[in-house]
Amino acid sequence: MAPNARITVRVQAVGGKFLADDIGGAIIAVRDAQTGELLTHGTTSGTSGDLGLSYTPNASLAVVVTPATSSTSQVIRWLSAVNTGDRATNTSSFTVNLELDRPRLLEIEAFGPRGGLQSAHRVMATEWLAPGQDQTAAPGLVLMMPGLLVQVQSPATHTDVTSPTNRTLDLVANVAMMCGCPISDAPGNPWLPSDFDVSVAIRPFGSTAPPTPVTLNFDTKAGIPGRFTGQFPVPKGASTVFYEAVFTAIQKSTRNVGSATVTFFG
Repeated sequence: MAPNARITVRVQAVGGKFLADDIGGAIIAVRDAQTGELLTHGTTSGTSGDLGLSYTPNASLAVVVTPATSSTSQVIRWLSAVNTGDRATNTSSFTVNLELDRPRLLEIEAFGPRGGLQSAHRVMATEWLAPGQDQTAAPGLVLMMPGLLVQVQSPATHTDVTSPTNRTLDLVANVAMMCGCPISDAPGNPWLPSDFDVSVAIRPFGSTAPPTPVTLNFDTKAGIPGRFTGQFPVPKGASTVFYEAVFTAIQKSTRNVGSATVTFFG
């Protein structure tokens, strides 16, 4: 029997765009929700979609909201998807083709982004699909991926700060939406640095003592989106101490959270 039922799956970052090729897309697994049988799997591919100020029939119902600031008003944008059949222009998706002789309740799972595995999440939804049904019209089934991408650029894990002359440790994190969308104060950018709180909690590895908090600030001079920086003076002791540094980013408007951990010693 030839495939007779189709459904297109897209994965959208909460507060952001679709997970596209530039962030590695998302892995999709489709199972029978009753038996757990794996029916098919694959990876979303294509572009991240188009943001506009007006609703279109192919838009996701999850809008992108830029909070108001002291000098700007709140902006609501709609994320539209297109099915072109061409990977270069098609909005990132994975289309499921199944041979069905009766309606089946599908468990559709997404894991990603593949380009930021330390920050990756797993989400799932259930959806009925019947023989002869075609659910490929954009935007299709949209799964919402929460979280933030947090990549520690400094210190690298296992950094040695035992030098007696310079024990000030630079703390640098790259933070982005799960779609890879940039955080910056550039005119018209939907994701503003003021909407994000980024910090680091540092303490000796294995210690139960309260960690030392360090606030990271958006680096306006670097000209690099999503770059948050700070410093930590490493205490000088009689012996080497091994530390863990837990980086956490919070988007206030969406409650998205991302985290990454590294170690260093000094």
